[in-house]
Amino acid sequence: MSGSSGHGIAALVAAMRPRQWVKNGFVFAALLFAERVGQGHDVLRVCAAFAVFCLASSSVYLLNDIADREKDRQHPLKRMRPIASGSLGVASAAGAATLLAVVALTGAFLLGTPMLGITAGYLVMNLAYSLALKQVVILDVMIVAAGFLLRAWAGAVVIDVAMSHWLVLCTGLIALFLGFVKRRQEIVTLDQAEEQRPILREYSLPFLDR
Repeated sequence: MSGSSGHGIAALVAAMRPRQWVKNGFVFAALLFAERVGQGHDVLRVCAAFAVFCLASSSVYLLNDIADREKDRQHPLKRMRPIASGSLGVASAAGAATLLAVVALTGAFLLGTPMLGITAGYLVMNLAYSLALKQVVILDVMIVAAGFLLRAWAGAVVIDVAMSHWLVLCTGLIALFLGFVKRRQEIVTLDQAEEQRPILREYSLPFLDR
């Protein structure tokens, strides 16, 4: 029984994708550019915002994998994901996703109303993405980019500094670039790419290169 429980916990942790938490490092951007790194209180608040986004993003990953589990089973690599492979049940994943979202929102509330609004917006936006908007060409990549902007914005509001236009521009453009590069890589490297991710039918290599 304990072995089975341990396997389930390991599957849940893997499905939460902790290796992707590095993306939440964007919350530290405002702290760095505002030159507040030496202020302990601000550092602690940004670290707390980072933790909130780790929980929220893991909730999103779980929901997305639940929605995509049938397609993932046809993918050479994604079929090994815990939900697609069956090592993590859908009900357990959904329960964990809900709990993570609630804890993230609670933590955001403790950091202030602006942080709560940003976190709630992030969760709602990604829920819409998982359920429908990932099938809308260009908008799918823009939503991913918007997630990075929300991270950077969260890092600014928790230390009460204005988010500069340069930070918005640089964060947005970098995120868009990475998003379109990922789409290009999927088309080039994945056999039957359109079957694995239907939105790729709307993209072409010349379009993505431009």
